[in-house]
Amino acid sequence: MSLLGEAMSGLGAALLPVAAALLFEELTFGGLVRLLLAPWPGAGKDGAPRGGLSPRCGRKEHNHISGGGK
Repeated sequence: MSLLGEAMSGLGAALLPVAAALLFEELTFGGLVRLLLAPWPGAGKDGAPRGGLSPRCGRKEHNHISGGGK
């Protein structure tokens, strides 16, 4: 039984720094990634900047697929 206790203690001592490092990394870099991927002010609903060259922006030059070119 003493061997099992020592094994659990050793395993806990090895895993505690790993768990603490993962938590620290998630709190720091996870927050930075969330901040960088957040929608920018002035962006449209889909996240593309308004008036950009995205084909989803709704400008008539981009909507010539129908053939009418209205």
